[in-house]
Amino acid sequence: MDGTQRDIGQMRKLTVIAVCFFASLIGAALIPTAMIPGMRTPRSLPYQSPSIEYQYTASLPDRLARIDDVQERKQYLIEILLPLVLRGNERVLQQRLIIENLSKKLTYLTPLEKQTLISYARMYMVESDSYQGMAQELLKKVNVLPVSLVLAQAAIESGWGTSRFCIQGNNIFGLRTPSRFGMVPRERRSDEDFTLSVFNDLQSCVDYYIWNINTNPQYKQLRYIRSLSQPPYDSFALAQGLRNYSELGIKYVRRVELLISYNALKSYDDYRLEYE
Repeated sequence: MDGTQRDIGQMRKLTVIAVCFFASLIGAALIPTAMIPGMRTPRSLPYQSPSIEYQYTASLPDRLARIDDVQERKQYLIEILLPLVLRGNERVLQQRLIIENLSKKLTYLTPLEKQTLISYARMYMVESDSYQGMAQELLKKVNVLPVSLVLAQAAIESGWGTSRFCIQGNNIFGLRTPSRFGMVPRERRSDEDFTLSVFNDLQSCVDYYIWNINTNPQYKQLRYIRSLSQPPYDSFALAQGLRNYSELGIKYVRRVELLISYNALKSYDDYRLEYE
């Protein structure tokens, strides 16, 4: 489960921010990438990198639970989630490219470009009195995650797609909320009042998860580790910044590492989405 929710006061703030985040996604989608001179398309991976088409799956199909063979069920879940994770990373990369371009011309930003930078700062919970400060902090937060790391956490938190929260609420990462409108865990103690978040579809859950890792103070170490290297990022290295994701702490990190290794999830880190 997401250990970041232990501080209820912090989660109330994140709940409000989450609403702003999804509203911002709509606004960000309307920002034309051509508005910035020299705007590039996302950096392409090596030509030999495997590619797949984007396939949208709203919720896990009933067929998944009826698959008796464990390996077949695992592979089926990966096939469902892989394009969703790639799409989530692709959106973040597009945002990062815009921010990178803006950071190179801070002295000459147009009013529209200034507003764009401010919008991203709000979306990613960045507070700064200068555009330079905004850009610097945004570049620490607005970045992709290794596919293998995302798949590993999805597998752990959803029990490979078998958890009630995943099936009924599209919550594949065990994300909590202090709201009373979520799903109540059966094992919740009487002195706790959190619920599990409910998402409209799996893609929105993946998008929120990436945003949460990129903004939540509990994962500052992960973002710092990521900042020390260049893509493609090492999922084992970034996993060290997930100690606060679960009350298990370092044992949770070891579990993530083991799952990545045992299921050869690193083989998916080179995948990209293909377009006609």
